Amino acid sequence: MRLSIGAVNVRTGNFVYFDNETHTIRPEHVMASGSIPPGFPAVEIEGEFYWDGGLISNTPLQWVVEQGPRQDTLAFQVDLWSAHGELPGNLADVVMRQKEIQYSSRTRANTHQFKQYQRARKTLASLLSKLPPDLLASEEARMLSSIADEKVYSLVHLIYRSKHYEGHSKDHEFSRMSMEEHWRAGYHDAVRTLRHPEALQRPSNQEGVSTFDLAVDGRE
Repeated sequence: MRLSIGAVNVRTGNFVYFDNETHTIRPEHVMASGSIPPGFPAVEIEGEFYWDGGLISNTPLQWVVEQGPRQDTLAFQVDLWSAHGELPGNLADVVMRQKEIQYSSRTRANTHQFKQYQRARKTLASLLSKLPPDLLASEEARMLSSIADEKVYSLVHLIYRSKHYEGHSKDHEFSRMSMEEHWRAGYHDAVRTLRHPEALQRPSNQEGVSTFDLAVDGRE
């Protein structure tokens, strides 16, 4: 099984992936991927210090779909932060809502951007198929062929919706009771999602990308 772990270099601000195809994954790599400041200190790895990769991207879809040869893909995106929420009523709610927007916004942006890229790739693949042999053999066409893509991608979103009693410490409160509640919520959301066959259907739209979110697309 392939394992990729994202973290942010504190000194450079760059997103870094530790992947078991290129690294020997050790406990400090896993610790770094969950070191959210200021609740947790940065973790040192080979002389550099790293924080949680969620500071830049909490669900790095691009890494999953771009690493290795592109292929038809079914991806489950698990997100602990929901973009949708209620208007804050006090300062504590403001802090909580700020974190929800901060950590979820990149998920939506990445998915939207990926849909645009994939639509362009499918359009390019269709155009190349219509070129005469002499143009198709040109250097420009060969270069574009490496970008063209007719693969399809189904993205299933499993988004945790915060309970009303959860406060702004949700990003660093890992008590046994909290973790068991999160696990139960994730399990039940997965079971309910899989009751909908459309969640796993092959996309037929122009961009070749479909998304399914139980709260939006489900009937329960």
